[in-house]
Amino acid sequence: MDVNPRRKPKHGRPYRLDGKAYKSMRSAVERFFSWITSFRRLSIRYERLASTFLAFIQIACIIIYLRVLQ
Repeated sequence: MDVNPRRKPKHGRPYRLDGKAYKSMRSAVERFFSWITSFRRLSIRYERLASTFLAFIQIACIIIYLRVLQ
């Protein structure tokens, strides 16, 4: 039985995160998911196939993009 070796926690390691870029990207991602959940078919996920679900996500993204352009 293969077992992955546990890594020791590294305390005190500096973060490699730009706070300003993180905040702007996080708000964009949260806004995107907020817009996507307005589509009931996507938030409940009626589709069983991943390809069909991805197609509906792409259609929703196109609709959202067209709304933003107006």
